[in-house]
Amino acid sequence: MTTTPQAPVIFPHCVWSDQYSVGIVRLDDQHRKIFQMLNTLRQAMLDKKSDQVLAGIVNDLVQYAKTHFASEEAYFQMYAYPERDAHKQEHEEFTRKVRQFQEDLAKGRATLTLDVLKFLSDWVKNHVLGSDKKYGPYLNAKGVK
Repeated sequence: MTTTPQAPVIFPHCVWSDQYSVGIVRLDDQHRKIFQMLNTLRQAMLDKKSDQVLAGIVNDLVQYAKTHFASEEAYFQMYAYPERDAHKQEHEEFTRKVRQFQEDLAKGRATLTLDVLKFLSDWVKNHVLGSDKKYGPYLNAKGVK
């Protein structure tokens, strides 16, 4: 019996759609940018860029995510969002996991794989569709658009 070779697994693009909108222009724009950065990382991996290039993209993504988290948390503080602490804890846990991965990558204990890209992409999508979608109506009711 002969087997057909398996095609390589290619992780799909992170495609922005209205389902991800939280109804706040500034935060939606930031979310779009994060999706674009994930796609840049995906393409660099498919193009077999060096570990240094990939690590640079991950670093840029992490720095931008921190900026985005700070934007969300500023709104939470300003408008007394009741789920602020739980939401902030999700941000901190994500940052902790990614920081550990970055340290492992820098020390040669890990490589950037599709599994890592999938973790980043899934976390962002699930976070936006879950926790972030919850604050949209609350902040919209406070006049934030």
